[in-house]
Amino acid sequence: MPQLETTFAAELRRLRLRAQLTLEALAEASGVSVRTIGALERGQSLGPQRRTVLALADGLGLDDAERQALEQLADVGRPRPVTAPGGWCVPPRPVPDFTGRDAEVDRLVALAAESGADAHAAAAVAVLSGPGGVGKTTLAVEAGRRAAASAGLPLFYLDLRGMDPEPLEPAVALFRLLKALGVGNRDMPDDLDSRSGQFRTLVEQRPAIVVLDNARDEEQVRPLLPGAGVGSVLVTSRRLLTGLEGVERLAVPILDDAAAQRLLTSIVGDTEGPRGDGLEDLAALCGGLPLALRIIGNRLATRPRWTARQLADRLGDSERRLERIHAGDLQITAAFAMSYDHLTPAAQRLCRRAALVPGPDFAAPLASMLIGASVPDTEELLDELHELGLLSQTAGGRYGFHDLIRLFAGDRLDAEEPGRREPLAAAMTDWLLTVAVAAGRWFEPAYGAAPAEWDLPVDLSSADAASAWLQDEADNWFGAVRIAASEGHDRQVIDTAEAVRWYSDRWFLWTHWHELFVLGVEAADRLGDTVAQAKQLNYLSWAQAQRHEHATAAQTALRAAGIAEAAGAVGPQAWAFLFAANAEAQLDLSKALRHAQDADRLFAQSEDYEGQLNALQTVGMISLMLGHADEGIEKLREAVELARVPQDGPGLQLIADVALLLSAWYLARAYEQTGTDADPAAEDAYRLALTSADAAGTPYQQAKVERGFALLLDRTDRRKEAATLLRAARERFVEVDAAPEVAEADALLAEWG
Repeated sequence: MPQLETTFAAELRRLRLRAQLTLEALAEASGVSVRTIGALERGQSLGPQRRTVLALADGLGLDDAERQALEQLADVGRPRPVTAPGGWCVPPRPVPDFTGRDAEVDRLVALAAESGADAHAAAAVAVLSGPGGVGKTTLAVEAGRRAAASAGLPLFYLDLRGMDPEPLEPAVALFRLLKALGVGNRDMPDDLDSRSGQFRTLVEQRPAIVVLDNARDEEQVRPLLPGAGVGSVLVTSRRLLTGLEGVERLAVPILDDAAAQRLLTSIVGDTEGPRGDGLEDLAALCGGLPLALRIIGNRLATRPRWTARQLADRLGDSERRLERIHAGDLQITAAFAMSYDHLTPAAQRLCRRAALVPGPDFAAPLASMLIGASVPDTEELLDELHELGLLSQTAGGRYGFHDLIRLFAGDRLDAEEPGRREPLAAAMTDWLLTVAVAAGRWFEPAYGAAPAEWDLPVDLSSADAASAWLQDEADNWFGAVRIAASEGHDRQVIDTAEAVRWYSDRWFLWTHWHELFVLGVEAADRLGDTVAQAKQLNYLSWAQAQRHEHATAAQTALRAAGIAEAAGAVGPQAWAFLFAANAEAQLDLSKALRHAQDADRLFAQSEDYEGQLNALQTVGMISLMLGHADEGIEKLREAVELARVPQDGPGLQLIADVALLLSAWYLARAYEQTGTDADPAAEDAYRLALTSADAAGTPYQQAKVERGFALLLDRTDRRKEAATLLRAARERFVEVDAAPEVAEADALLAEWG
């Protein structure tokens, strides 16, 4: 039996030569690779795993005593589950108030455990990415600690200083990792490739959990990654490191509201009573960013006389919020500045100017306008900002700032481009409203298309494309309307409201129609334009009715009628009576019928085709509600026949298609009210309504027609056909976010089996 002063490397070589085996022969007999055996004999792997030792013992034909001695020599060189020798690669101290990352920690620990299940598979590597201050390092170290404790492995930590002016060179990083693994200076290769190979060999035989923090790029990280083995590596970086292959990726999210409040509470301590009042608002102002929460928590904890409400009030001023998020040497702007300083000048300019966007996110065409670049060039810059974590990206290819990063970018704009904020904002507002008006023209009967000479980089080639833009960019173009109103650009506000109001029939569930038309009314008031005032009041009445403010909607419409009459504007006056009738239909049917009849008379006088159709429908429906079935059905038949007359022009034909859908639907409902004997007539009316459904382009109304028809089919013992139609209706309700109608359809489908 050898003395323990003998090294494992020397003893393995002695036993192999005694057995008269070459490296290749021992590899074949044991199943251990030639490369691994050679590394063991050269001392590059100081403490092989037990299963490797047992396999070699089998290949060498050792007896029990020799097996035990060889295992003891291997154990001498194995790392213990403690920090690295000599203080190399020691992880930071644990964070006692680590909060809100259970799912992420479990995922990373499970990844390490899966790696340990197969010693011959590639070691697990996870890349944790995200903006500065999101808590990547804290998460990686905590997950590393738990994975190391679970597997009985050492934890090594190395800050690669990727955001520093001089990041850690890979060769220096490998020197520190190899020292942590116990390699002496005399045994350490000089060149990068040899050090990388030695590290991979050692980690394969002496597994560990390694945290590589704050990586600069793929080139810095790639030589530090292990090959096979049971350990795992957690890499953190502000960049996505998309060039690394075969890695698990985790975009570290901000904390949700509950976790953010828990973190604040754990830092501050006593938050009972008045001191904790406002804690929810304080957490919200930090936007779920752990660094901001920690800074604010420390400020509050060190000021026992302050309440959370007082500090939240101080942070409420967005212009000074960033400068107040600091505590000692911790400052949130420093975290953002590190990423910003690594951008190219063009990307920095885009970062600054994108802070002007009024909505929470945006697409490349708007960004390209802000910097005067092509869309493809802008997309490259957006990708650069995303790569460094300054912008997040959605599945739809849109980009957005974290609230605090947006404030930082705005500060950079004022500091680096003084005097440019106002002209840039004005140009952006003009651009957004120009596109909004052009998109709205697709739904305006007088146009029915975008301008013939359209040269902005926005697809408005079809009604569907225009609809998509109006919805995707709603927060931005409506934000531009608000800006225009605040700057006194009243005609621009009115023109935009006028252009997009036709789209309200397609997207009436949008929450901002009411405010849009309030702004339109106020703009018309300031201009003294009474005709525009009457029109905007009519649109506002419609929006108020959508909010179920029927009495207010009726008053608004009658006010519009008075203004229009005084101005001699018959069309707006007729529409005002129609809006008043629709509102009064929920309050007083007799009044509603009188208003609808007034509208019918005025529309006939002004030869307004759309108005006549709407008035006939309204008179018919109100007559039915009053119990005048014959009069109601007669008016609805008139509306159907008028809508079936082919119209000259895409705008008028669209009006006819929508009117046919609605008039025939109302007629079907009228027949249903007269009893089951009228079911065949109701069915014919439903089928007629659906003939124009696709052309009408009003998915919500189409879905309601389909639902009504499905109920009729079910009532007449055609449930299979009814279920098919109801499922189609449900999909349209989903399309327009009509949640109650979706739930109702689901309940019916479940009942029908």
